[in-house]
Amino acid sequence: MHFADKLRTAMHYGIVAIGSRGDVQPYVALALGLMDRGQEATVMAHENFKDFVEGYAVKFLPLEGNVEDMLKSEEGLKVLKSGRIIAFARYLQKTIRKTRESVSQDLYNGCQKADVLVASLLGMPWVDCIAEKSGKKWAIVQLNLPAIPTKAFPLAAMDFFNLPSYNLLTYRIFESFYWRSNKKGINDFRKSLGLPELKTPILKKISDEKIVNLHCFSAALLSRPNDWQAHNDISGFLFLPTNIEKIQGNLNRWLGSGDKPIYIGFGSIPIPDPELIKSIITELLRTTTHRFIFCLGWSLPINLTAHPRLFKVKSINHQWLFPRCKAAIIHGGVGTTAAALKAKIPLIIISIIADQPWWGKIIARKKLGVHIPFKKLSAQKLISAIEKTQGPQMQQNAVEMGVRINREDGLKQTIDALEKYFAG
Repeated sequence: MHFADKLRTAMHYGIVAIGSRGDVQPYVALALGLMDRGQEATVMAHENFKDFVEGYAVKFLPLEGNVEDMLKSEEGLKVLKSGRIIAFARYLQKTIRKTRESVSQDLYNGCQKADVLVASLLGMPWVDCIAEKSGKKWAIVQLNLPAIPTKAFPLAAMDFFNLPSYNLLTYRIFESFYWRSNKKGINDFRKSLGLPELKTPILKKISDEKIVNLHCFSAALLSRPNDWQAHNDISGFLFLPTNIEKIQGNLNRWLGSGDKPIYIGFGSIPIPDPELIKSIITELLRTTTHRFIFCLGWSLPINLTAHPRLFKVKSINHQWLFPRCKAAIIHGGVGTTAAALKAKIPLIIISIIADQPWWGKIIARKKLGVHIPFKKLSAQKLISAIEKTQGPQMQQNAVEMGVRINREDGLKQTIDALEKYFAG
């Protein structure tokens, strides 16, 4: 069969998307893009995403567990407030262990129905085992910052210096830490599948097997290192289509009644200190003339006093809203960051955990906004950051970056790469 004919052959893609809302939404966009090309796609994610995924008419396979409840638990909020990535990783592992057996079985059964498999970073260990057992080809499509060794920049979590030898060392340290943390769980799953014990660190195994690894963010923010092997690439952001019909009429009226507002929202990362945010928003309304739209997301309820310059929503389509704002104050998840950049507005990233501090550093280095770690947040720092975002140079930078990102087609580039890989 010729290559072009193989590309036209419909395949069933099993997409394993484990994580928060920001970890699932881009894979729904991927599924829709595949379906537009005549492919079949099923998204496998935790059960609390059922309505969201099926709302786009995408096939969904639920996995036991509710990520929102996990993050909003007392222990989850405590870990988020600490800002310590190792504590967060251990909390995730402890939580995953409670449902590992049922999730593993559901994933295995779901993947059997697919021709090829696509894994997010958190789903990667499971999918590697299932693909080996089933003899299926698989790929990694990830939203996180790279964990592939390079001299060009250090691992995101160890971004203290930028020296070639140090940079390579950070990835070796991470590979060792990741393997020590996941070795038992991976080998227990392999044993349940009748696979031999894995002694090679899994990240090295995947690299040696040249599994395609596509990083879905813009190369305008982080260029592809020259020392990466050919199977590793940066393919661009994955955006969902905008669903205007779901926007409230009263929000439209409020938006049209004054200047563009500033968005405040932490998405699917619960706010670690709701009282602090309440006091800061109150101070912003008291001391500035800006209008604000506050999105609660997965945070615990915050009793904000009604104010004509404040509009509150539970959730919102960022791609629809952000072009109607003049700045976005966010936690720095890759999806929300992408939506703000696409909308050509400056950002203020209030990083809490995981890869958010690194996105904050990138945005600050590119002069596209301001980065403030949540633990250092105050009303005065935020007011100062807002003033910086409204300066002409930062606004121009945001416009220029937005133009570049809007010229890209990350969805097409990602699907092109997957189809080529799976047809090979």
